[in-house]
Amino acid sequence: MQIEVEQNFQPTEEQMSKLLDGAEFLGDKIINDKYFDLPDYSLHKNGVYLRNRNGDFELKIKKNIGDMKVKEEIENIDEIKKYFNTNKNLEDFTREDMVIFYEYVNNRKKYKKEDFTIDIDNLDFGYKMVEIELLVSDESKIKEATEKIRNFVSSYGISFDKVQTKREAYLKKFKPEVFKELFG
Repeated sequence: MQIEVEQNFQPTEEQMSKLLDGAEFLGDKIINDKYFDLPDYSLHKNGVYLRNRNGDFELKIKKNIGDMKVKEEIENIDEIKKYFNTNKNLEDFTREDMVIFYEYVNNRKKYKKEDFTIDIDNLDFGYKMVEIELLVSDESKIKEATEKIRNFVSSYGISFDKVQTKREAYLKKFKPEVFKELFG
């Protein structure tokens, strides 16, 4: 199991240039994300995100550890099916028992700098953001990883202001009633 510790940012062009100076470019790819939920949106309401990314399923489960929010990532199909207590293949399960909650196309550029992964996301509905991420193997390392991310971005003068997630930006633009229900 890996725990994703990430923070979202919207740096200025100047900050972005400094951030990427000396970073290793890992690639550019088009990501097709489709997120599923139950008709009452109960998964999202409880921080559970089932997505199909370019044909591969992944389950993310939000956890609050103290004042930190992290996501456990499950990519093993059998473990995902076990979580949902289904024997169906996931394509049939999502088609028959769930609804598409939202979907978008993301043009992502990925970089590595020091221990950090830097994802620059440009979504097909006009939203842009940067995710800076560290993966840790257990919960005892989350606070340290969060602090490392904060120190890293602050060295480039990047603000810690709350940035909408891709999900929040999508819902606010296309499903404002759901956005209001989920995020007030």
